[in-house]
Amino acid sequence: MITSLCLWSVIISLNTSMNKEKSKTLVDLASIVDINPILGFIGMIGFFSLAGVPPLAGFFAKMEIFISALSASLFFVSFVAILSSVVSSFYYIRLIKTMYFETKKKNIFFFPISSFCSFIMVLSTSFLFLFFFNPSLLFLITQDMALCLF
Repeated sequence: MITSLCLWSVIISLNTSMNKEKSKTLVDLASIVDINPILGFIGMIGFFSLAGVPPLAGFFAKMEIFISALSASLFFVSFVAILSSVVSSFYYIRLIKTMYFETKKKNIFFFPISSFCSFIMVLSTSFLFLFFFNPSLLFLITQDMALCLF
């Protein structure tokens, strides 16, 4: 949930002169690092966390849910969840590749990020790094979430 807040705040802040009135597309993510490196870094951390790259918070959350499901003898559900996680990781890392290595027209103007959106971005990224350094709180939260499934 925290990672989703981080990523949605990045996507909402992609207001350009080309998409101000219409919806955002994946082309808007192309070479965002050249225009706003901090926004690109926050997006990269969010996508890596969603992909479950250790030692980010997404990895610890997925690991705890998988361990809880396996300890409850839900083997088929665990297998499907792990397989889905591997497939989705490919797509998340592909989005990071788009952000860092795809080129875009240089004549597009980006509008400033709103203060509320930047506050949400900083807060959620701070929580991702907090769980990176102290994952025990995240372990307790995800264990309670996994136990609520029964």
